[in-house]
Amino acid sequence: MKNINRRKFLKGSGLVTVAGMGGLQLGFANTMLKGGSGGSGRDLLVYVFLNGGMDGLNMVPPRSGNDYTHYTLLRPNLHIPNSISLALNGQSEFGMHPSATGMADLFNNDKMAIVHATGLVESNRSHFEATRYMELGTQGVSSLGTGWLTRYFNSSLHTPDDAVMPSVVPSYNNTDAVLGDPTALVMANPQEFSLSDGHWAWGDYMQDILAEIYASPTSLEQLVGHQTLNASTIIQGIDWDNYTPGNNAVYPAGFFGEQMRTVAQLYKNDVDLEVAYVPTGGWDTHVGQGTGTTGQFADLATELSAGLYALYQDLTATHNGKFTIIVQSEFGRRAYENSDHSTDHGYGNPMFVIGDHVNAGFYGQFPGLAPEQLFEDGDVEATVDYRDVVSEVLIKRQQNRFLGYIFPDYSDYTPLGLINGTDMSPIYEVDFDPIFASGFD
Repeated sequence: MKNINRRKFLKGSGLVTVAGMGGLQLGFANTMLKGGSGGSGRDLLVYVFLNGGMDGLNMVPPRSGNDYTHYTLLRPNLHIPNSISLALNGQSEFGMHPSATGMADLFNNDKMAIVHATGLVESNRSHFEATRYMELGTQGVSSLGTGWLTRYFNSSLHTPDDAVMPSVVPSYNNTDAVLGDPTALVMANPQEFSLSDGHWAWGDYMQDILAEIYASPTSLEQLVGHQTLNASTIIQGIDWDNYTPGNNAVYPAGFFGEQMRTVAQLYKNDVDLEVAYVPTGGWDTHVGQGTGTTGQFADLATELSAGLYALYQDLTATHNGKFTIIVQSEFGRRAYENSDHSTDHGYGNPMFVIGDHVNAGFYGQFPGLAPEQLFEDGDVEATVDYRDVVSEVLIKRQQNRFLGYIFPDYSDYTPLGLINGTDMSPIYEVDFDPIFASGFD
């Protein structure tokens, strides 16, 4: 059968969902799956999205100066005292939440950059709308049929056409970031990635029969079945239970730790993984946020920090310098505490970039917490377009400069210098077709 170029197929196909696979949504990715072939050598981007609106002022609390004074006044019961916030090397004005010890260690070992006051160009305090705009990669436009990661892969000149599993969403829920991408694998539990219909005793026989049926695919349906069986075989061939993380890394108990571990195991098993989009929730702290090292926020910060630190330690053992982690939320919280000593929806928020090529430190401009400096009298102002952060990683580490195609209403990329890599001039043409730039005919 004649090979079908990945980007050509994507141009003319819609999302194909395969039923009958536990915890699985899988589409036709490429003509054949190779499985465990040694990988493509591509950098891995791990994109962690904190659903619910993380409270950046308590994750990265002011530690001195006028901002600390205003911070304690705005949050008399909720602020993190500078006596318990974690000190960061070379910094005096800001620290880290006392439960985020792993993240503080990454920063202090020059492996993490923190970008102040990022967000959408226009504020939006709706979880649904702000998240959708960020997942689609647009500002105020929610009618697109593709997500920003879909367009990233469509425009990639480096992703192999025969990549096994270029992208994964280790979650029970899908994300609009991969909307319209039939190659995206949504898989919460890899051990559920198996044939689920019929009696268990027939599993091997059924798989053999289906493999024979789909051995020489001649239609789209057969190609889907062929890919599904290959993917199932590859996933089932990974020893998920007896995995020893590198550098004695310890993943935290809970689903986020499982998500991080799944990403590491897939990447280490050479399935050509290039992007892992990791949504994790619980950050909507209107009530019960807690203070210091107790309460909902402290528990979330502990799990997030431990999971990020474990993933970094694990991957560094075998893939040093081959991965970048981005962490963001749809918006921050109000600068002042509410009547329940917690926080409501806000605006500007820090982003985190982790990796061996990161230039550690603080970036962007913190706008200040004085009354006249707050956005609409109550929020941290956003001074950095979050797409500047993402785009710098896409260009310098993922080697994709088609920013106008990935982010259709974006045309003023401003690199912050937060990461090292090969720099390229961005291309902003919205109608630019990356297929022809790759030499495809």
